[in-house]
Amino acid sequence: MLEPRHLTISSPRICAPLSKLPRIRAPRRLRSGPGNRSGSLALSSSVEPEDLPLKERSRSGGALSGFRDAILSGLRSPFATQTGPGEAEHCLRRVLPLCRRARITRVADLTGLDRIGLPVVQVVRPAALSEVTSLGRGLAMSEAALGAIMESLERFFAESVPAERVFLASADDIGLAEGLFEQLLAPGVGSNWRTREIHWITGIDIATGAAEPVPLELVHTRYTEPPPARDGLFIRTTTGLACHTSAYGAFLHGLFECIERDAMARAFATHGFFDRMRIAPSGLGDRVDRIGSVAGECGVSFGLWLAPSPTGVPVVWCQAIETGPGEPILALPTEGYAAGPSVAAAAASAMLEALSARAGAISGARDDQTRGHYRRSMDAVVSQARQLIVERASTARYVSGEVPIVDDLAALIEKTMAARVGPILAVPVGSDCETGVHCVRVILPGATPFSILR
Repeated sequence: MLEPRHLTISSPRICAPLSKLPRIRAPRRLRSGPGNRSGSLALSSSVEPEDLPLKERSRSGGALSGFRDAILSGLRSPFATQTGPGEAEHCLRRVLPLCRRARITRVADLTGLDRIGLPVVQVVRPAALSEVTSLGRGLAMSEAALGAIMESLERFFAESVPAERVFLASADDIGLAEGLFEQLLAPGVGSNWRTREIHWITGIDIATGAAEPVPLELVHTRYTEPPPARDGLFIRTTTGLACHTSAYGAFLHGLFECIERDAMARAFATHGFFDRMRIAPSGLGDRVDRIGSVAGECGVSFGLWLAPSPTGVPVVWCQAIETGPGEPILALPTEGYAAGPSVAAAAASAMLEALSARAGAISGARDDQTRGHYRRSMDAVVSQARQLIVERASTARYVSGEVPIVDDLAALIEKTMAARVGPILAVPVGSDCETGVHCVRVILPGATPFSILR
């Protein structure tokens, strides 16, 4: 029986047993109180920055309240359908001026490196302190370019958090609730971390409106070696970091990503996951059908699995592999995962991510992809992956109509709170007045961290 422990290339991600190969990927407590009860959504209307240093209180309340109001402005608005090429093109032209200021030097079309033809764009920011390259995908070139730019901008904003927003304290000094961030600690960090002075930034609990100090290490992306002073306590991850042309859109993207990564961590720990959770692509809509048809004509097959999420939000894990005759362009499978308001939306996004990971791997531009990720088709790990994705497709079940659709942000917040993976914390990382781009970091302290390397 195969378990979910094999290598894949993703965005940045390839697939084979974890014990043999690395992986490439493109990367609980629920506090009680008024308006934050499990299973109900009653959002407080005020920001109470209690227990924060006096200097920080003076500048946190008003700005955080406006930030939260901007997010909750779309609380009951139905989730929009996929952005069309026209809207994506308009948005792309709007954000391009920010690329120069963010020191993005190249927006490259990688589509022609693969035989599939679905748009893939790579953005390069050489001075980045984490990932230098970012990938974007879509059914139109404007969608792919916009996605790649936004992913690069996430790290740009998170590398340059203004010093005046940061304060130095220990968790005990500020009276931080016991157990709030313990699940996100790096391996080997003991309970004495609470007495160490570290850098903090103020975020907000979206459900209650209360200001909440958040370790800066969980927000920034200055992933240098050696790490910045006073870092090293928490797992490095970009989970929950998102850019959009509105605070609402950035928060939504970040929250879905937090739910996705939690579900993936649970999938890796689920015995028999690949045997029991395979789903069929049939009935998942035109977008899934189109992606599958275009890739299938080029000899690329997909496997889709529904990852378990305590929120009930659909999360799909996709793996793609070449199955045509002859030596493949890329032998190992690539993967993508995504959460979405419906299984169809999550599946389409995961499939596109798996295909963009192919182009990214073929380009050879990622520093973290090594010789181990480039195998020949006769290798045993490739044969095992083909068996999983292609030969065991008969185990797939049809889920169209079975998994409930998440209608709006109110429902998404309520499901997240009921799952006890919160509180839902959001930090306004940065914004650009000229282009209207907002960067937000969403943190679910009770979620299972996903930090598996392969």
